[in-house]
Amino acid sequence: MSGIPVQIFAGANGIAASKIGQLIVAPYAYNDAIALTLDVAGTGYNFFKPRVGMRFVVTGILLTADSNVTGSALIDVYEGTTETDTVIDKSILHVEILKNGARDLLGWNYLATEGKYINAKTDDDDVFVTMLGYYVPAAVE
Repeated sequence: MSGIPVQIFAGANGIAASKIGQLIVAPYAYNDAIALTLDVAGTGYNFFKPRVGMRFVVTGILLTADSNVTGSALIDVYEGTTETDTVIDKSILHVEILKNGARDLLGWNYLATEGKYINAKTDDDDVFVTMLGYYVPAAVE
């Protein structure tokens, strides 16, 4: 029995194997998790900073609004230009959550723009946000 020469490529960059030649068929890296309290309305909170030559993949967002929320809170998760930027360059999530409510948004695979900060803001306080994801080389598409 003879083998057939085969090459597998992922996107334009050819990344499909680990440094020791293992085929990558799972997420590229393990998740980082950042948990922050959005306790000042209208303030930008940074979750992930850009890294040179890398892009960030958002894989999940966990949201909880406590009893300080008036009735409901609007939450924006977005790409920004600076750490405390409140201007939404590109919206990732815009959702309303009720007082004492919770939402688990898992199973995502959102690839952020290279060089952008991943930020969040709310129009009410206190909202607890945990964001999950990992960095991949910028050439990954």
